[in-house]
Amino acid sequence: MDGGITDNLGLRVIYEVVEISGGAKVFVEKRGREPPRQMVVISVDASTQVEPEMDKSNKQPSLRETMGAVTSIHLHRYNTATLSLMNDSLKRWAQELSTPAKPVTPHFIQIAFADVPQPELLAYFNLLLTSFDLTDEQVDRLIAAGRELLRDNSDFQRLLTELGR
Repeated sequence: MDGGITDNLGLRVIYEVVEISGGAKVFVEKRGREPPRQMVVISVDASTQVEPEMDKSNKQPSLRETMGAVTSIHLHRYNTATLSLMNDSLKRWAQELSTPAKPVTPHFIQIAFADVPQPELLAYFNLLLTSFDLTDEQVDRLIAAGRELLRDNSDFQRLLTELGR
C-alpha cells in the first residue's frame, strides 16, 4: 500500500493500527487469534532517483525545481524515520507476544528499487512516472525486478530458511 506524501511507504498505518489498538498483544487478542510464530513485514521502496534538471546546469533553479527538491528531501527523511520506527516496533511487538514456550520472531524485510543492480534497468525505472496507467511491459518489468530483489535479499532468505523452505 502506498500512503502518498504523508506515508509514502504505507508502513505508518500498520504501526498506528496496532498502537491505537493498545499494542500487539491487545491487537491479536481482539481478533481472537493466537500470536504468530513469525511476524513478517516486507517494505518496498519504489521511489525513483531522477537527476534534477537544476543539477545539470549552473543557472538558478526555478521555484518548481526548488520546491521539488525540498519535497524530495523531506520525503526521504520521513521514509528513513518510518523504516526505523517500523523496525523497532516490530521487534517490540514480537517481544510483547512472545512466551518462553512460544517465541515470536520478527522479520523486517526491506527492498528498494534503488538497489536494482543493473544500471540500465535502474535508469528505466527512474524514468517511469508515478501513474496508474502503466503498460503491460512496464508492469512485467517492475514485477520481475521486485521478485529478483526479494529473492536476493538476505533477510528474506533467512526467513525462508527458518520456515524450512
